[in-house]
Amino acid sequence: MIKAILFDLDGTLTLMDQEEFMKNYIGLLAPRFKHYISPDKFAKQVSKSTEVMIKQPLEGKTNLQVFFADFTKATGLTYNTLWPIFEAFYTTDFPALRCLVKLNPYGKEAVEAALEKGYAVAIAANPVMPLIAIEERIRWAELSPQTFDLIPSMESFHYCKPHTGFYAELAQNLRLQPSECIMVGNHPVEDLVAQEIGMKTFYVGDPVEIDTTYKGELSDLTQKIREGSL
Repeated sequence: MIKAILFDLDGTLTLMDQEEFMKNYIGLLAPRFKHYISPDKFAKQVSKSTEVMIKQPLEGKTNLQVFFADFTKATGLTYNTLWPIFEAFYTTDFPALRCLVKLNPYGKEAVEAALEKGYAVAIAANPVMPLIAIEERIRWAELSPQTFDLIPSMESFHYCKPHTGFYAELAQNLRLQPSECIMVGNHPVEDLVAQEIGMKTFYVGDPVEIDTTYKGELSDLTQKIREGSL
């Protein structure tokens, strides 16, 4: 019996050109560190340390700890120097990137239908950003962060997509078995890997041949929620 619905953000509740978004994201972020490291070097190291965080999780270490362990080792800068600058960026500059993100017109309706039916709802975006940034991205979907029972972030989670540990951690934090959760997302690898630990999946996207429990648009998901047919 499904008790929780897990929603991806990018490409699911919101729509964007990922490459364009990241270019502008780094373009705003890198200059904030120019007194310590050149923008070009900063951009390259952020990419490298993010890759380490995604591909090389360390037992007992949060994603944030893994990222900064690699970043500080490579640059010689300390966490205490770097983190306040990141925080200031996410507070003042990051919201400006909203103009690059479009709303999925069926996203809010799907989340609200889930709430009306008594499901727990969680965000299941890749936890590669701090909570302040992920909460802002939820607002871009015209939803309130307070709506959700769980929002993973780099401060609190220990795995990233497509590691199955990310999905196990989601279920554990919701105090549910994986079989009681359904993952809703648009990425055929990062989101559908949830099936490997027993979750159901709803693939949002083109109607291609793909291994998933359900597939369709978010409007189809809303219909299933209201019918009670998940």
